Amino acid sequence: MRLIDGAASREMDREALTVYGLDTLVLMENAGLRSADFAAELLAEVGKQAKVAVICGKGNNGGDGLVLSRHLFNRGFEVEVFCLAPAEDFSPAAKANLQIVSALSIKTTFLHKARDLTLFRLKLMASSLIVDAIFGSGFQGEMEGLAKDVVNTINGVGRPVLALDIPSGVNADNGETAKTVVAADHTVAFALPKLGNVLAPGGEKNGTLQVVDISFPPSLLAEKENDDVLIDEAWALTKMKPRKADSHKGIFGHILVVGGSANMTGSLILAGKGALKAGAGLVTYMMPKSLHEVVKTHNLEAMTFGLPENADGSLGLAAADPILQQTGNKVLVLGMGLSRTDDSMALVKKILESINCPLVLDADALLALGELNGRKKSHHPLVLTPHPGEMSRMLGWSIREVQENRLDAVRLAAEKYGAVVVLKGSRTLIASPEGKLLVNCTGNAGMATGGMGDVLSGIIGALLGQGLDALTAAALGVYFHGLAGDTAALDKGEMGLNAGDIIGYLPGVLAAYEQKLKGAHV
Repeated sequence: MRLIDGAASREMDREALTVYGLDTLVLMENAGLRSADFAAELLAEVGKQAKVAVICGKGNNGGDGLVLSRHLFNRGFEVEVFCLAPAEDFSPAAKANLQIVSALSIKTTFLHKARDLTLFRLKLMASSLIVDAIFGSGFQGEMEGLAKDVVNTINGVGRPVLALDIPSGVNADNGETAKTVVAADHTVAFALPKLGNVLAPGGEKNGTLQVVDISFPPSLLAEKENDDVLIDEAWALTKMKPRKADSHKGIFGHILVVGGSANMTGSLILAGKGALKAGAGLVTYMMPKSLHEVVKTHNLEAMTFGLPENADGSLGLAAADPILQQTGNKVLVLGMGLSRTDDSMALVKKILESINCPLVLDADALLALGELNGRKKSHHPLVLTPHPGEMSRMLGWSIREVQENRLDAVRLAAEKYGAVVVLKGSRTLIASPEGKLLVNCTGNAGMATGGMGDVLSGIIGALLGQGLDALTAAALGVYFHGLAGDTAALDKGEMGLNAGDIIGYLPGVLAAYEQKLKGAHV
């Protein structure tokens, strides 16, 4: 599903009017009606005795709230509207709907000063549902004055909150939040989700997120080449086709999984297992020759290849030529347990200079990038999979700077290194060198444990081997990886989740995907 920022949302409104004649009042009516439908579902158990408090700002988001108020009132709910500005300050479309609300004698209170908040608080405490229609997608900066006091009151009464389009106080462009922000239980996003609906920390203020149709023409909603995307099932089902009956292992890729060092074999093994479970036709482990016997006993379906090693049991520059001689039409996944010695970094640099196949770099291999000022131009796809600590070294930023500017960090790294970059974490971000962003919403806190990234690298390598482009392989890999984690967490909980569980649950996730894929291609 396409993701948009505030500017794109306003441009869609403009095109709807100038190209299709859909003016603001029409879109506002549809947004308010769909929101009222959702609110009525939330109130179904309470019944018509439910009381709804609708908090409206002076802009078009407030107008959406006024339309919702009318529809809920017409359905028999007790509705009271609270306005944060005088009627003359409302936008033209919002003012038109305020006049309708007034003509219907829906109770409307204009809040002016802090002393109005005592009665306001009591009204909210008696409500079955509070609707946030204060700012919407146009908000930036900090919450001030009366609006700040109102939002603090909303958050303090402990009643369910429904936000319209995006919780007030969230920046729709990047997910940043004001110090004071509505903590919604539910959010109804209009037409398309905004970046702020899904990027942390703003995305954590939505509660449940429901995207509703407000009658934009399909041409305005359709994903264009460099549009940002929310990775969901519908998107995933457009990226692969069912396997043909006459398929053979040679067409599903040969993945070379390279890494390992003394006391660091587990990560290498996990990556290879991830590749096999994600559909790779062939997997070969390439590791220090002293680890050969250990590795081969852990995965009977994979092949093994011992490499020259240093005295400390790690791989160095001497292993570069044997690795490169094996690449050919294969996919290389490099870095898991590699070690951080100067010689290991020299190996990574030599591979980057000479690679002749798609490459996934993870873990220790990413350290070598921090010493490079970008990447030499190459026609061979490169996927980088850093966690925030590794990203900090790649960019020369602090970890805090990376976490506070994840959107900028992933885009800058993708441009700098000419690679598809996967910035792992809550709401994993994937960016292309051209600036396209994909946001993943699968996965959970139980996946914050060792080995998860190794499995992910193997999955991405397997998808590259099956012919997907680097951006699609990375995005689908993250999606499947997170979905396997979510499925495992339903059975095992989050606290006891480990990387091996992802490998165990991945085939079930892919089986369900394949069934839907077959249905989509009938």
